[in-house]
Amino acid sequence: MSSRHQHNESSLLGALPRLPVPEELTTRLRIAGSREALRHRKFGSAGAFGAYLKDEVAVRFDHWFRPVFAPAAGGLLSAMLLFTMIAPALTVNRLPGSDVPSALTTQASLESSFSMTFSPVDIIVVDVFIDETGKVVDYSLPEGQNWAKNPKLIRSLETTLMYTKFTPATYFGQPSAARARITLQRNQVEVRG
Repeated sequence: MSSRHQHNESSLLGALPRLPVPEELTTRLRIAGSREALRHRKFGSAGAFGAYLKDEVAVRFDHWFRPVFAPAAGGLLSAMLLFTMIAPALTVNRLPGSDVPSALTTQASLESSFSMTFSPVDIIVVDVFIDETGKVVDYSLPEGQNWAKNPKLIRSLETTLMYTKFTPATYFGQPSAARARITLQRNQVEVRG
């Protein structure tokens, strides 16, 4: 073809009216270009694929895991902190006569001898409250014991309890306050936690 003929075609094409590009076509072309750029970023090389995976994990973590796991982790840590704060305050309150053994707890036991210097009584029952060091901090007398009306016997009991030493009860391996029932019959002493 001659150059004159090519020039005519160019001028004819230039003389045609320009039609506007539909917005839908522009959007489609941009989307196709984005997809192609993403494909090239993903699979262009091994390094590009690694970078893509790293970015993808970071985005998923930010959008999915952080809103779920951050509050859950905070709740779990708060619960653990609260439990560690109140756990020492939890003590085992055993009822007198309860002697159910447990691997997590041990009962208080008599360490020093328990002897009272008063006239013999058939049976004496005393509920004692023992602290973490093994000392008796309080006591009570179950009802129905006639000897409890004798002030001399009460003083003798209180003096004996003051000097009596126990091996403290334990709760999860730690010394713990507990209650125990002491039963005295003639020269025999029985302690039940």
